Amino acid sequence: MLNISNAVFQLLVIPILIHYATPIKLGVYFIALSFGVLASILVNFGSSQTAVVELQRASTDNEKNIISAETLAVRFYPLWIAVIISLGVAAVSDNGIYYVAILPMLFAEFINPQFYLIVQYKINKYSILNMVIRALVLGLIYLFRNNDQLIFIALFSSGVGMFLLNALFFKVAFPTANLFSLWPNFKRILALIKTHALIVGNGITVHLQQSLFLFALPAFASPIFLSAYGLIDKLISSCRMMVNAYSAAVMPKAAGEHLQGNEQWRTLKKQQNSILALACIAAGFVLYFFPAFILSLLLLGKSNVDPAFMLEATRLLKLIAVVPLLIALNVFNVAELILDKKFKSYFGAGLIVLLIAGLFILFLYLGLPNYTLGYYPMIIEGACLVIYFLIIQSNRSNG
Repeated sequence: MLNISNAVFQLLVIPILIHYATPIKLGVYFIALSFGVLASILVNFGSSQTAVVELQRASTDNEKNIISAETLAVRFYPLWIAVIISLGVAAVSDNGIYYVAILPMLFAEFINPQFYLIVQYKINKYSILNMVIRALVLGLIYLFRNNDQLIFIALFSSGVGMFLLNALFFKVAFPTANLFSLWPNFKRILALIKTHALIVGNGITVHLQQSLFLFALPAFASPIFLSAYGLIDKLISSCRMMVNAYSAAVMPKAAGEHLQGNEQWRTLKKQQNSILALACIAAGFVLYFFPAFILSLLLLGKSNVDPAFMLEATRLLKLIAVVPLLIALNVFNVAELILDKKFKSYFGAGLIVLLIAGLFILFLYLGLPNYTLGYYPMIIEGACLVIYFLIIQSNRSNG
């Protein structure tokens, strides 16, 4: 419910912007938002992924409090690095105000309590309040739909809403009463940063696979195509968000099964892969055969939308039909590398896929036809699936 509401919110904002903002400003929105997500990955620094596993293995309340305090500590320095970078980009960019607008998103990620709430199965109130706040933010964006600063309002209010939600649950996830006594010393923080570096490196490289292409698009494509691709990119992002949400919900059980042995884990992985694959095959079927219907839902009607935009978006929807399945088949490969603590392999996989993304962009500069632009998501997600599968098979053979 939590991640579906986040995905739905993300998709509901887009039609408002499409109807009331110019294609150029809409393209800037997608680029700034992609930058914000990238900066948030840096702030989180892989802490949510490792903390879920460590909390599941903790046996006492004191151990859990230490893990929570260390989770906050490992985010502290990346937070200020991300803030400085964002302000630097804002200072040199023509649309710098939009990069200032993402700052609340970064502070929201710093105090993100989801890792704790998921492990403790205390996510219900958080999810309900998340829906309420998302609805209020959506209403605010719609209220200011004719404002010249609509894009800024959309970015800034979303971040503020996330921050307020996370602040309400700060005391639940973090040991505020003795936070400073549990706060790790600088040597311990450095050790944690070193441990998490490969995880955050993978997270950044995975996001760069999408954002680099988005950043490069203005050099090859028209504003109409950039806006249409931005919509499709957010649809893929929403799909990934829901698949990852399913994976995160299974993760506490997966950690327990993994501790019991490889056979138990592989049985669970096969079972969960089958469930996700069936759901994503159904989603792909709808995307390919009913793209006009999907666009009508995404855009809340299409009477005022540029026909050229509709044509590009329809073509792209058909091209990404297989992408949800590729994402679903790979999500538990990622989980296996984390559970096995194969962080070097995890980071290496991300680097290889990022290299493929870079090569694709290079080929575009060298003259690859523009009609191939729409195949990018399929190529990248297919490469991810193959590379992670080969790495896992290699680890199993050597293990």
